Amino acid sequence: MSGRPLLQLYTTFAEFEVLHERYDRTRSTSKTVTVDRQALIHILMDHARMLDALRKAGRVDVAEPH
Repeated sequence: MSGRPLLQLYTTFAEFEVLHERYDRTRSTSKTVTVDRQALIHILMDHARMLDALRKAGRVDVAEPH
């Protein structure tokens, strides 16, 4: 791949893997999952950047709250 990346992520691969491992260890009946605060912040910042990039490209349809 050449050129500038479309999106710079805050979440590291290590944080991503730990979040997935934590989710996998959680019971299906649980309503909450305890995760590292910084990893959650990074995921939220990545999501916001992704939405911004998709909006600028005219390629997003965000679901309305139920």
